[in-house]
Amino acid sequence: MSCYLIPYVDPKKNGGEEDPLFSEFTYGDKGTRGETLKNKVSKGDYLFFHTSIRNKRYITAFYEVEEVIDIQKARADNTIMMKYRNPHLISTKTQENEVIVFGNPIKSVVLHTPLELNSTLLLELSIPYTPSPNQTELGALTSKFRTWFSLAYEQVDVLLKKINVLNKQSFLKHKQLSSDEIRQLSEADIEQFIVEKPNVLGPDFTLLSRQHVFEDGKRLDLLVKNNKSQEIFIVEIKRNEIGPEVIKQIKGYIKRYETETNIKNVKGIIVCKGILPHFEDEILGQLKEKIQLYQYGWMFSIQHI
Repeated sequence: MSCYLIPYVDPKKNGGEEDPLFSEFTYGDKGTRGETLKNKVSKGDYLFFHTSIRNKRYITAFYEVEEVIDIQKARADNTIMMKYRNPHLISTKTQENEVIVFGNPIKSVVLHTPLELNSTLLLELSIPYTPSPNQTELGALTSKFRTWFSLAYEQVDVLLKKINVLNKQSFLKHKQLSSDEIRQLSEADIEQFIVEKPNVLGPDFTLLSRQHVFEDGKRLDLLVKNNKSQEIFIVEIKRNEIGPEVIKQIKGYIKRYETETNIKNVKGIIVCKGILPHFEDEILGQLKEKIQLYQYGWMFSIQHI
């Protein structure tokens, strides 16, 4: 067994390039890392992916490897090229030892609640951890796991058990958040809340899919259905106040979804913090029957500790 902890960069900090591409459970690499994937990783091995979120380190997904394929061989397979949109596949360049990993679509998981990679977890994994006194924990962890870290079978088992327990919990449902935590919530946190409780949009709403991928590889946040009216809605989530460009964006998503699926009369829902004051009249004038606007907020509560 050859299993690894692998760091990755958030697409927003990587020019929009998304790899690993979690929506399709693919991961491409090259050079010495590609050589490792080609020669050491095989079907049934595990790759755990971690990144920094809100000044902490988290494992956000894992693949149970289904296959590792040389990139040229993968590009020559018409079925692979029709189905997958990993940047390594659609690139016109080929680099040394370039390969693509396919995770098992059933047994690979993007974590709804990420697993924090911290000193407590390292102790449970029996991984030595001696940070410098002048380092923050995030700095020390980022430095330690800057390169791939090989995992033994026992460590993989610990991670899978902890993830299984964690993924049965809901970050927003079972934990009262402090004011500071609420300010740091991401669009992904709001998305997860709607995934678990789609009826916050209305009593007749249910979830159809999450992170739907268009033919060109672009994605929309959520697809929901109003079971009473039988209408399908595209949900776009924005953490901050919105301007006119968001209306244009969701109209484009609606048109593209109708074209690709041949489903008509698709509507849109925007969930956001509010509208930028300068554009309020312009945006409200466009919110007709086709597009609805929802404003998120948080209820005040007090809890004994």
